[in-house]
Order: sequence, then structure tokens, then C-alpha cells
Amino acid sequence: MLTTPGAPRPVVWSLVGRFGFAGSNLALLTYVQAMTGSFAFAGVMMALSLVGTALTGPVQGRLIDRFGPRRPLLALSGAHCAVSALLVLIVGWPHGSVTHTALLASAVLAQSATQPMVAVASRAMWPRLLPPGPRRETAFSYETVTTEACYLLAPALSATLATLLWPGTSLVCTVVLVAGASLGFATAPVVRAWSDAPHQDAPRTHGQAEERATAPALQVVDRRPVLRLPGMPPLLVAALGFGVGVGFVTVTTTAAADALDASRYTGLLLAAWSVSSVLGGLAYSLRPWPRSPIVRLPLLMAAFGLLLLPALAGGVPGIAVALVLSGATLAPQLTAQTILLDRLVPMSRTTEAYSWVTTLVAAGNAAGQAGSGLLVERFGYRTTFLTCTCLVLVFAALAGSHWRRMADAPRLLQPSAKT
Repeated sequence: MLTTPGAPRPVVWSLVGRFGFAGSNLALLTYVQAMTGSFAFAGVMMALSLVGTALTGPVQGRLIDRFGPRRPLLALSGAHCAVSALLVLIVGWPHGSVTHTALLASAVLAQSATQPMVAVASRAMWPRLLPPGPRRETAFSYETVTTEACYLLAPALSATLATLLWPGTSLVCTVVLVAGASLGFATAPVVRAWSDAPHQDAPRTHGQAEERATAPALQVVDRRPVLRLPGMPPLLVAALGFGVGVGFVTVTTTAAADALDASRYTGLLLAAWSVSSVLGGLAYSLRPWPRSPIVRLPLLMAAFGLLLLPALAGGVPGIAVALVLSGATLAPQLTAQTILLDRLVPMSRTTEAYSWVTTLVAAGNAAGQAGSGLLVERFGYRTTFLTCTCLVLVFAALAGSHWRRMADAPRLLQPSAKT
């Protein structure tokens, strides 16, 4: 996959961009908290940052599909640097007034809204470089696993920089990484060729003949909005359910450790969850089962929910077992979502579709964190873990039952290629 002509340069730059993006939220949180002295206020600003990213993600995706990645990413990288510089200045101003709060909130929203989504463009690049089959699915697995690894490592480095140096150091570094990666990715030859090519649904590069021979009619003639394409609603339901589950587990694990007087283990538990996801993604990509993606994704979701049940036994060991087992299903779920999206959406609109999936995961994460916070305070962590299991199973059933009723389900039931 990595030896595909033209791929190495955008692959490297997209990895740099992922790393910067993964550390950006914590960088903002630590800087605002250091300047204002309030974790609550900093948390609100971080939530606004997530809102800005979620609201503009599909718009960025649509622009990239329409014009190619080069112009949108170049324009956004410049705007992101300018707004980020203003944000750094505003955070350092005297705080406490309504005017300062309003200015800071506006700057946070603008900064997150202009953050170039290099990772989304990178995912949409692979169908243009690789034909359907094992190498394309390996590319999707690579995207998922590297994203998980970045979310494991980047926040730790971000917190270290903010602690050892000036509190805004990590925020400045993440902006430089994201903007630099956008410039590098947008100027890569293969990305320039993508941007200069005519806007069409047919493949234009490697594997063109094979793709045309195997592509369903849906990918050539269906001009409906992305959200109304057959199969997209249940895929978005699956993405929402994934986000809800992750949000529930993150907050409930933290609350459980506190209730057990084991707060010192919170970071270790969540790190084990992330490491399990990375290892699970690597292992599962070698022998995915079941081979049919519309069967695989609901089953992985159900496994995610059921493997949280050891946490009901109570104690740090029970929670650790639940996190390690359930974490192994996270990256495979994201890979299965990408493989399904690749089959459902015309190539000329894959970036917007990836953006919608990312937005629903973020929205589910926010809802899961909010809902689990309310439940865990009133009913305790065991009930909240059980509620998470039930919710994830419901989402899995909704997504799976809808795909089974689709007219083109036989096409989607075709097995993935062996990797």
C-alpha cells in the first residue's frame, strides 16, 4: 500500500496532521486553564472547539469533493494560522469580563472551524489510488490505526510541553503541525492531480479499469444528497452509536476510579483501552471476520457492548478487563465503517461522507459524555456501564436490521478481500 506511486508524501503529511489534530483539544484546555485558573471555563471552551469542528466538517468535505483538496486546504491553513494567533493573544488578555468571554468563545469557534481536515482528505485519497481489494482495505486499516495511535501519544506530548514550557507552547505547536501538514499534503503531486482532474464519479488513477468493472450503478448515477444515499442512514446510526459508547466509557471509567479511591489509575486504564484498540486494529486487519462488512460492523458493535460487562463485577481489575477486551473492537469498527462507506458513496463525494461520519462520532461522544455524567452521579458506575451496553446493542440492532432490508444488500454482503 505504501509503495503505491505518489502515496508516500501525502501519507507522511497526513500523519503529521493527525498528530497535531489529536493534541489540539488538550492543548487548548491546558492553555485556557493556565491563564484563567478554571477547569470548568476551559472545559466549556474545549466543548465549543468540538462544536466548531463538527459544524464545519461536512462543509469542508463538500468543498474538497467539489474543488479537490488543494484550494480548500491551502485557504484553510492560512486562515487557521491567523485565527489561532488571535486566539493565543485573547486567552492572555485579562479575563473575567463578559466581553472577554464572548471574544474568546468566538475565537475558539473560528479557530476550530478553520482547522483543515487533512485526515478526511487522506481517507478519500485511497479510492483514487488503489483498486478495490486488499490493498485499499489495508489503507483504510492504516488510517484507523494511525489515528488511534495519534490520539494515544499526542495528548501526552501536548500536556508535557504545556507543563515544562510556556502553557501555550502545545497550542502553538499543534497549529504549526496542522497548518504545515495541510500545505505539504495539498502540494503533493498526486493531490494536485486529484484537484486538477475533472469533477466526476468515475475513478481516474490506478486500478481504473477494475474499479469501473466492479463499481455498482449507485456509484455512477445516484445524485441524491449524501445523507439520503441507500445505506448511509444506518452507517450514520452506527457512527453515532460508536461515539455514544466511547463517551460513556471515558466518563464512567473516570468516575469509577474516583469512586473506588483509585484515581491514580485513571490514566493507565484509559491508556490500556487505547493500546488495546491499536493492537486490535492491527490484528483484526490480518483476518477480518465476518468477511461481509454489513454483518461485521453490527457484530463488532455488539461485541463492544457485551465486553463491557466484566466491569459490573466491580473493582479496578474488573474495569481493566472490560476496557482491554472492549478496546480491541474499537479500531476494527472504524475500519468497517470506512469499508462500508467506500461501497456506498460515489467517489466524488467520499470526503463529505467521511466528514459526516466523523461528525456523528463526535456528536455521539459528546452526548455519551453528558449522559453518562448524569447517570453515574445518580446511579453509580455499574448501572452506567450496563446502560452503555444496552445502548450500544440497540444501535447495533438498528443498523444491522436496516442494512438487511436494503435492496442492494447482496452487493454489500460480498466478502472483503483477504489482506
